[in-house]
Amino acid sequence: MNGGRRIMIGLWLAVLCTWLTTAMVAQPSPVVMRINGKEILLSEFQYAYDSERMRQKSESPADEFLQTFIDRKLAVWAAEKAGLDTMPVVKNVVEAYRRQLFEKTLAQESVGEDEVRNLYERMATGRRSEAIRVEHLFKRLAQNVPETVLRETVAWMDSIYGRLTESGGQAFDEYVKNYSDEPADFWVRTLQEPEELEDSIWKLQPGEFTSPFFTPRGIHIVKVLERKEIPSYDELKEKILVKRFREKANALFSADDTLLERLQETHHFIPDGQGINQLLRNGKTDQSLFSVDGRMYTGKDFARFATSYPAGVRRQLQAFMLKTLMDSEYAQWGQNDAVSAMQIQACRDSLLLQLIREQEVVRKSTSDEQALQAYFEAHRADYDWENPRYNGIVLHCVNRRTGKRVRKLLKQLPPEEWMDAIRLVFNADGVKVKAEQGSFVRGENAFVDYRLFGGEKPQPVPQYPHTYLWGNLQKGPEHYEEVSEVLIGDYRYYLEKQWLASLRKQAKVEINQEVLKTVNNNGR
Repeated sequence: MNGGRRIMIGLWLAVLCTWLTTAMVAQPSPVVMRINGKEILLSEFQYAYDSERMRQKSESPADEFLQTFIDRKLAVWAAEKAGLDTMPVVKNVVEAYRRQLFEKTLAQESVGEDEVRNLYERMATGRRSEAIRVEHLFKRLAQNVPETVLRETVAWMDSIYGRLTESGGQAFDEYVKNYSDEPADFWVRTLQEPEELEDSIWKLQPGEFTSPFFTPRGIHIVKVLERKEIPSYDELKEKILVKRFREKANALFSADDTLLERLQETHHFIPDGQGINQLLRNGKTDQSLFSVDGRMYTGKDFARFATSYPAGVRRQLQAFMLKTLMDSEYAQWGQNDAVSAMQIQACRDSLLLQLIREQEVVRKSTSDEQALQAYFEAHRADYDWENPRYNGIVLHCVNRRTGKRVRKLLKQLPPEEWMDAIRLVFNADGVKVKAEQGSFVRGENAFVDYRLFGGEKPQPVPQYPHTYLWGNLQKGPEHYEEVSEVLIGDYRYYLEKQWLASLRKQAKVEINQEVLKTVNNNGR
């Protein structure tokens, strides 16, 4: 083995990004349907069907899923027709997902199952096997903070800590909200935060908080909100796999790594010892260094790479060689992998479906108030309450004359002004009227029950013996805003049905029933 190959052994690239899938070479798959002239293979339908059953945890037959699948494909067709597939966000998301799958594939090739399980066991049995949700009163301090600012900040935090200690931490949330440089709560997992922070919180129980302490970022007082046990092995397996792969890459992999050898053989890596030696000796060269897949890479190519990879020349060269191999692998990856291709296609379709639905359904379901009110009026009975409600005010007055005056005043005002009017007109110099305003069902107010729901007559309120109701009994809401959350969901469903029906009218769908019958209902 010559000098260039020896340099190549024992190194890895520092930055790889992607995820995992099982490599499979697909057998020729028949066409199960055509939608607007586009052929859909049985393998794609089978993949979508299996994924849906896994997601829904159901065993519904394929012919029931068929219409859902067609609707999704028609929505994607509409998105493509609208040009959404050309948007940079779509291309970027799909490319990022492809890289995730790519990294998972390499991670599975390089990191063994036993290694992943051993790492999990160490996490599960370690003294810090939990995740802890915290909030912190945090003041950021620069490394060169002036001494006066440092003293003032420390004194302020000590003062806050004293007040928190006296109150048992009752005002902690308010201090965080009003004064912390990072007010959002967050989860702390081992090795993810500064050591000083981890050491300060790990023995605390929910509700307890630390005294002020420093990290390289600043000064903190941290309160523990919640502790959660480590997830199961199956939940963490893929994350550990990729994390370990990245650690190996950042540390430059060992010389006996089988993935490294496989990449060299697959992409016909041929080093040029003369150019490599000159580069290592002089720090630069114009000669060739190596070839990958028949393309020669020179010292000029290396120089461009080295500007963005600060390290010694030998390490830079190793990283450059491997990056070139990885780029070649990525360019060819997935061409013969049917599962990965379908996963990437599913990612793209899902994103297009989300974008076109946002455009055609979601925005329309919230922006047109007249349409929402019209939908509410047409379906008012659907939103009637299970039990009628008294919507109004209960007035307890010192005498009849006051009761008459109150009702006369309220008649001239909208309901949202009633309580303020009573306070300013009748109760400014002493309480003459006690009032309760709201929406009351049977059992919530004895006076409402007596007057409207056949309840027993209650005892008068002491000093306020004259009680009156001002409002009305309702079977359901008067305006869509009273049930807006539910109604918008219903209206969105209605719009989506209308939109999909219009797509169906424009579409030409041909189904090969004989091929459809061959769908595997037992899962993969």
